[in-house]
Amino acid sequence: MIERTRYTDKLIQYRDNDFVKVITGVRRSGKSSLLALFKEYLLQQSLEESQIIEINYIFDDLKTGQSLHNYINDKVQDGKRMYFLIDEVQELSEWAKVINSLRVSFNADIYVTGSNSRMFSGEHLTYLSGRYIEIKILPLSFKEFLDFKSYDEKNVEEHLNEYLLVGSFPAVSLANQQELIEAILSGLFDSIFSRDIILRGKIRDEGAFYKVAKFVFENIGNNTSANAIKNTMISHGHKITSDTVDNYLQLMCDAHMLYQCERYDIRGKERLKTNGKYYVVDTGLRNKLIGNRDGNIGHVIENIVYLQLLRLGYEVTVGKNMSYEVDFIAVKGSRKIYFQVSLTALDDSTYKREMTSLLKINDQFPKYLITLDKLNLSKDGIVHLNLYDFLLERVDFEA
Repeated sequence: MIERTRYTDKLIQYRDNDFVKVITGVRRSGKSSLLALFKEYLLQQSLEESQIIEINYIFDDLKTGQSLHNYINDKVQDGKRMYFLIDEVQELSEWAKVINSLRVSFNADIYVTGSNSRMFSGEHLTYLSGRYIEIKILPLSFKEFLDFKSYDEKNVEEHLNEYLLVGSFPAVSLANQQELIEAILSGLFDSIFSRDIILRGKIRDEGAFYKVAKFVFENIGNNTSANAIKNTMISHGHKITSDTVDNYLQLMCDAHMLYQCERYDIRGKERLKTNGKYYVVDTGLRNKLIGNRDGNIGHVIENIVYLQLLRLGYEVTVGKNMSYEVDFIAVKGSRKIYFQVSLTALDDSTYKREMTSLLKINDQFPKYLITLDKLNLSKDGIVHLNLYDFLLERVDFEA
């Protein structure tokens, strides 16, 4: 099993504190494997296997709190620290209430995974309020993709094209035949869209939903809103309301298929509620829905930069500065970084536009321009980064 130290290190760091560790992310992003890797770590620390209780709600039929409690009670060993690893916990009725009961009833360190962010809504979550740590997991970064494929960095341009084409899910990266890759992507697409969104969201008009999904996937990186999507749909002869569109968008975000990037007014220092951007969790699934298109590659690059910033632990918004827009404001603690992303900035007008958006910001936080260009375009305190250096994590933003 291939290590994903970005996440296993967090589990090790949080081991044996008083909080329930909740691992969230899109289906098949590696949550179950992360639990398996953590189990391997625990066994290497001289724990007995009987101290680890594993439950997978894809297979195990313990859907009530009482049945789960009884099952665990029969396996707990008196006087020993126990570890509960519970996969896809959202399938458990009133999961937060039940997990909190386990937390107070047993001498145990608890780790759970979930594929839907709505598990964090509802009154029952108050039972775990302030008692859990969320660890957000994404499919493979480009650096991890190279590791999974056993690629070196010599043909990095070719490897990036493959990454953008087939996507970042671990199972896809381990497949070597195109037919198998297509089958895996089809299965992922069906399970996420059909089960996690359409079925769970009780969507009746699947046709309308897929039209909204296609629109958003085609327009990643563009400012949009539920009302704007509604108007576009109506102009093409499809009857739909803003509330319905908003519900569809929320369901895709809940399933971690989409991420909403809100706008932030740099001068006014406040979040704006309108015209944010959406980014998709995986370009392979995007291609599955709308087809592999050569156009809009600039926004596809912007998409993977956004996801990489999330992996690095930043909170990310789109910056508005009067009439200028900054692609990303990345914040971690007291640290703030501004990013502009472009496929290339060798054209004078493009370079001027991208640099001006950064130069108009009147503070001393670091500012970066990310492109595929190999020529160093740094100027006036703005640092130019090659996309490959950024994705391969050759730059330490914490230094």
